[in-house]
Amino acid sequence: MSSNISITRICQHCGNEFTAKTTVTKFCGDACAKRNYKFRRKTAKQQKMNEKITESNRQTQLVRDAPKMRLLEKEFLTVKEAAIILGCSDRAIHLMISSGRLPAINLGVRKTRILRSELQRLFELPELRVKPVAKVKLVEEPLTKENCYTVEQITKSWGVPEIQSTASSTERRYLNFKRARRFTFPKSISRRHTV
Repeated sequence: MSSNISITRICQHCGNEFTAKTTVTKFCGDACAKRNYKFRRKTAKQQKMNEKITESNRQTQLVRDAPKMRLLEKEFLTVKEAAIILGCSDRAIHLMISSGRLPAINLGVRKTRILRSELQRLFELPELRVKPVAKVKLVEEPLTKENCYTVEQITKSWGVPEIQSTASSTERRYLNFKRARRFTFPKSISRRHTV
């Protein structure tokens, strides 16, 4: 039984205009209907796979966090466990213990125990909070003859051997300017830098 209806519609798959014979037709032909069916199946499969991946990642995170959760339930912690909770190295925990910032008890060789409440107290102490440091801008004075040493002055006052025109790399760092084959060094340099 054929219909005498002719409705102009747009294919939901390819977007082309076509003449439909029924009011529920969505596609211009059998090829577009099959392609759209495959596309919907593929999209549903990808969504299912993404849900599985998300669930797998959540399960992995739970397994990964399980030791930390068990640590938060313990009253006494080892140095390694305290480092895991704070997210720092064992050495940092030992430094905090030796400086007195973190109270701990040593029960024997490799048996240092820390109260979990002491770790929480670390964040309550006002002297351990990070203080902002003001930026200091260093101003370097221009080099002149008055604020520089000559090679002769250095050899006489510090007992440094005569510097040849082929200076070493460390000496070359402090050679600032050369006038008439005489090297000069800034007076701000200490003796340890030039020897």
